[in-house]
Amino acid sequence: MRHKLEAREYKLLLNPERFLEASPDTVADIFWNEHLKPLIRGLGSRNDDEPRDAGRFDKRSERIVRFWDTPDCDLTRADLALRERLAIEDEARPGARSKITLKLRMPDLFVVAATDLPGNGGKFRTTFEEDIAPLEVDDPKPGNRSIVVPEKPSTRSRFALSTTQKVEWTPSSRTLAGLDQLFPTVLKIVASTRAIPATETALISGPRIHELVFEGPSVNLGAGIIGEFALTLWYFGSDHKPSTIAEISFKCATADGDMPGKSAQRAFDLFVAMQALGAWVNTEHSSKTSLALPKGCGRPVE
Repeated sequence: MRHKLEAREYKLLLNPERFLEASPDTVADIFWNEHLKPLIRGLGSRNDDEPRDAGRFDKRSERIVRFWDTPDCDLTRADLALRERLAIEDEARPGARSKITLKLRMPDLFVVAATDLPGNGGKFRTTFEEDIAPLEVDDPKPGNRSIVVPEKPSTRSRFALSTTQKVEWTPSSRTLAGLDQLFPTVLKIVASTRAIPATETALISGPRIHELVFEGPSVNLGAGIIGEFALTLWYFGSDHKPSTIAEISFKCATADGDMPGKSAQRAFDLFVAMQALGAWVNTEHSSKTSLALPKGCGRPVE
């Protein structure tokens, strides 16, 4: 394989209405202290009788997020996602540089690991991670806005190869040709699934998203494997609207591409237990990114 697995990230969508009950900071503390901590302590203590949980949601960051694609959704059809992140204070500043990430994500470990996804020049970073979500799918019946889950909760995995670089994301660069300048293999990847559209094709964006992220807590899964939690809220459109999407995740760096069995079992047990948090869990959507894609490429929020 070309790439070695660097991390595993467990992601669970939450019910955004729970974050209307108080300020996001307050709800984050309640969720950690009254719901996540008890689940972590259900894993048992460490050999030195120390608790596995640590920290609290005391680190807060904000940024603007947009996802891009062609009008015919050529990137989405090729299992690619193009994301722009910009510091909120830079949104109105001319010449501000955005973090542009191109991600290939699909269920086959070996296909993704063997993919070449460089950036342009030397100032880019490529990561290879496993994204783990609940075993669920969107209800296929027309008009239904709910998810279908198995009787026994479990997980599903997709493998993600991402390359990020910081650039001036100007209107003139938002074409397939401009994207190919940033990521020289993107057209080859698109061509593997369908005919390459004209390189002058302009990219279009999904909704403007105000992203609020809380970080700080962690779980010790044993054998040096630490899961670091992040609570993410997405506000579509006005910054003053209630949050549209909420997600809790914990990411574990691997041990040179590996994860010891007991640590992996604890992570699995914790994630399955999180899925049973009742009214805290989102029951309408199975994917955060699909709600943020340009019109026609995902599943728009209603």
